[in-house]
This record gives sequence, C-alpha cells and structure tokens, in this order.
Amino acid sequence: MSRSHSAPDTLHTGSAWQDRAVCRTAPDDDLWFAEPSNKATIREAITACLSCPVLLLCRQAAADEERGHGKQTRYGIRGGLTPTQRWAADPHTQAGKGKGGRRLAGCGTTKAYYRHLQTGEPIDPACQAASDAYEQQLTAPRLPAACGTRSGYQKHKRLGETACDPCRQANAGADRRLRNTGTTTAAA
Repeated sequence: MSRSHSAPDTLHTGSAWQDRAVCRTAPDDDLWFAEPSNKATIREAITACLSCPVLLLCRQAAADEERGHGKQTRYGIRGGLTPTQRWAADPHTQAGKGKGGRRLAGCGTTKAYYRHLQTGEPIDPACQAASDAYEQQLTAPRLPAACGTRSGYQKHKRLGETACDPCRQANAGADRRLRNTGTTTAAA
C-alpha cells in the first residue's frame, strides 16, 4: 500500500527566529561590527537591538556560541550587548565566575545608571530611580551649625556676633588639637 499524501512541515528549525531579527533587514551590516572607539555607531546598534522582537533568542544564541571563549574572540553587537558585556556575563569565563575581569553593576544602581550614560545605552526606570535618590541625598539641606562646636564658633564669627562660651571653648579645644596632633578632629 502506498501513501499519496504527506504532512506539511510545521516545525520551526533552530534558526528560524533569525529571519525576524532587526539586523536581517538593516541596510548597513557594518552597524553591528563597529570599532570599539565608535561609540555613536555602537549606541545606534544597541538601540536597534533593544527594539528587536527576537532579542532574548539572539542573546541566548550568542551565549551558546561564545560559551567559555575569551573576550578577544567576541565581535559585534549581539542581543543588544557589546563583546565585553557578553564576556562578563558568561558564567564559563573567569569574569563570569567573579574571579577576573569586572562585573557589571546590576540595573537599579547608580553605577549601572552611570554605565548606561557612559556607553550610550538607554536608561531603564530602575536605574533612573536609583540616580534620582542619590541626587536627592547630595542636595539635602545641611543642618545648621550647633552651638558648642567649632563650626558653631565659625558661624558666630561669619555673622559678626560674639561667640557664646560653649562655642569659644570648642574652638579653643580644636586649635589645641591642631597644634598638638595636626588635626582639629577629636580622637574617638
């Protein structure tokens, strides 16, 4: 008995996702393999990657292909990551194991925020929030100088006032420490 029909091939091959990648339709292949010093082109490639519908599949394919390879053997922007970023994230390299190289700070930290700025990567909301919180700490109003301290004495003088006794004693003690030890800070 012979069969007269066949089933259609509905299985996707392992690399079928690549046909949907943004880089497949990009007019300039050099965009993905820019020189490391060409930050503008690298930024453009990363931005394009971040809008790609198969970003995670691309990152996984890059991780599988480059597993255990050194930093110098990785080229181009893949999955929105530079060769150095992929090398640092690879758990099969010394950098990925935390035994060499530099680990990238996770998103949601001020270090990651400044890394995004430096490399031209888009800034995610968690990093922006961390940076905003840090900036608020830096711009917090200073507490006024309290009486009985050297800064209290200096405030009296700055305002043209006569210093109170506790402030004069604190200033005299600080001057004495400066002459004897080289610092105005009291020993702990």
